[in-house]
Amino acid sequence: MMSATKADRSIQNTLIWALGRMRDKGYVVRSSVTLSVDPRLAIMGYARKKGQGHSIVISEWALDSEMLGGLVLHELAHIYFTEQGAHSHDGEILEEILDGMREREGLRTKETEYLTDCFNHLQNILVDDVVFDVMEDREREMAGRFFSEWVSDRPSGDPMLNAAMICRNAFAMASLKRRNLFDAESEMFYKNQKFLSTLGDQAECEYQWIENFLVRASSRWKVEEYRLALGAYFEKILSLMRISSKMRDLR
Repeated sequence: MMSATKADRSIQNTLIWALGRMRDKGYVVRSSVTLSVDPRLAIMGYARKKGQGHSIVISEWALDSEMLGGLVLHELAHIYFTEQGAHSHDGEILEEILDGMREREGLRTKETEYLTDCFNHLQNILVDDVVFDVMEDREREMAGRFFSEWVSDRPSGDPMLNAAMICRNAFAMASLKRRNLFDAESEMFYKNQKFLSTLGDQAECEYQWIENFLVRASSRWKVEEYRLALGAYFEKILSLMRISSKMRDLR
């Protein structure tokens, strides 16, 4: 096992490497950034504002992942987007749209949670444009294998969760299609087909809309374009959650 001192030196070197890789491609992160490990963290990692700078926190188990460098690049891309004032990283816009849906649609707490998860997919696919631009060919292939593990092939018994899983599968597939890395004969394609086939034709149609949306999503949308796009995305996912629930109730 690596000593605490060596582990700390290793992650700091990873941060320095990632910042340099970003800078070399023209994505300069101007804030101070710290990187730390949380042994209790269940997800791989996240970035957050910390005073005048930013902090990246990663899980202890992520230290052993071949995707550690990609993870740090991904979180730095989030910081870069925040510094650039990207609409996708403006929390006020997100809350305004969710508040409007709560008023019009009577969003439930669980629906809001799943919509937020789906928002994260949109945010992530945009920042990963930077990550894939920074990566080398070998690293892109590694990322492709990583995304293939995101695809579910078995629906749950919960219609709301199924809608969120449709969105997650669409994110994984769109991530590769967006960068011309998708293999139509890959295992992830067949896993997704199996998943959709158990949910019916309507689910497959809605899935296709969501995947196409994520493939075409743009960080260059003007603010009103972004609002309209995010609103349409949320409405599509909410409709899928509720149609699925009604179909279950009729059985």
